[in-house]
Amino acid sequence: MQKCVDKYNIYVLQLYTERRLDMNFDEYNEVINGNDTYQTIAKKLKDNKAVIIGWTDGEATHYDIMFKLGAEKPLFNNYLQRGIRGYYLFVGIVDHTFYGFTPENTMHWSYIAEKLRMGDNSTTKKVAELINGVIEELNRKE
Repeated sequence: MQKCVDKYNIYVLQLYTERRLDMNFDEYNEVINGNDTYQTIAKKLKDNKAVIIGWTDGEATHYDIMFKLGAEKPLFNNYLQRGIRGYYLFVGIVDHTFYGFTPENTMHWSYIAEKLRMGDNSTTKKVAELINGVIEELNRKE
């Protein structure tokens, strides 16, 4: 292993080595669906951290996906459109869209597809599997 000299590179190297085992990866080091992935994302979200991953469906599609559980609002009665609430699970896909989903229960893949403006295909179903896997872990009793 190469020794890093500045604090930033040491931090990045530590993040890489510490998190490398926390999620499921393919042979190209892209995050894939799996229990380790869902559990790690949910754990970080419960710790009030945002998580961004380079994800693949295993079929040559790559998305950069960000997760954040809850967001600060300026006032309790400052309403958001589309029924979104401040405590929701926010999911953003770079170059696609961003939406807030209730973290209380899983959703049908077609609902997730509609909200993220994705089509009816295997990639969309795997994105829905990812989101639902995270939601299941968020609701798992410890």
